[in-house]
Amino acid sequence: MLPGLAALVALVFTWLSVGQTNKDLQISEQGQITNRFNAAITNLGSASLDVRLGGVYALQRIMQDSPRDQPTVVSVLSAFVRQHASVPVSGFRPAGEYRPATDVAAVVSVLGDRPAGREVSQDGKPLYRVDLSGADLGGLEREVGLTEGGVPRRVNFRFADFTGADLRDAGLENFDLSGASLDHANMAGVKLPNADLRRAFLGGANLTDALLGAADLTGADLDGANLHNAHLSRAEEASETSAADSSADLTGAHLIGADLSAADLRGVLLIGADLTGADLAGADLRGANLTGADLSNADLTGAKLAGAELSGAILRGARGVPPGSSGGSP
Repeated sequence: MLPGLAALVALVFTWLSVGQTNKDLQISEQGQITNRFNAAITNLGSASLDVRLGGVYALQRIMQDSPRDQPTVVSVLSAFVRQHASVPVSGFRPAGEYRPATDVAAVVSVLGDRPAGREVSQDGKPLYRVDLSGADLGGLEREVGLTEGGVPRRVNFRFADFTGADLRDAGLENFDLSGASLDHANMAGVKLPNADLRRAFLGGANLTDALLGAADLTGADLDGANLHNAHLSRAEEASETSAADSSADLTGAHLIGADLSAADLRGVLLIGADLTGADLAGADLRGANLTGADLSNADLTGAKLAGAELSGAILRGARGVPPGSSGGSP
């Protein structure tokens, strides 16, 4: 019995020793991360661009190594952008050539490349969000890399807050902006092909001349948005009887009072969309699917509707509707 008891005691001692060793390692690791974090924050405040960039990429490494610290790192980097690239108090700057500073662009890149899946709860709600509200990011060009399968990688800005931001002429191709807040953002000339804007909030946003070909705007809220001369079709030319390839999806989108005059909407899916009072004068809707859409009091004067599907659409009070157009209400 004594040898067995001795072996049992030795086993318990070993287990306790291993547990203590693991605990000591965890404490040491957390201490190292804390030291790295403090050093990175210090670098962010440096007058040297090279040192600031070092701080940015040091925080990126911490975010990769320590999931529990990702919300803190995202908060710090978001604040850096808001502080160093904010829309002037007097309002949006005059249009012209502009590019964000190198360190600001680097921060945006790091935020977009952060590990996905850590910021959403089991019920799909955001645990935290990137806050770039009021940021001046006009002219931003974000290079999108490829996955191992050779397809463009999604840039992760799900649920991000871009309220009141300046995104004019920014290149945001393949951005994941699902659930993002872009209310009253200035997005004139923005390039958003293949972007994911499902359930995004774009109320009052300026999307004049925006490129939205193949963007997914399912359930997006665009109440009062200005989409004058916006392009939502990627086709070079569309047949009058067939839908354009790879056009945007605005199924169920809220476009109440939106300015879509002269917009390129060839082949766009507007099934069940609310276009009450929308300005569609001169818009190109050839091949568009407006099944069940609400076009009450909308202005369709001069709009091209050849091949458009209007079955079940509400046309009460709509102006410029060609005679014989089918709909749920004349």
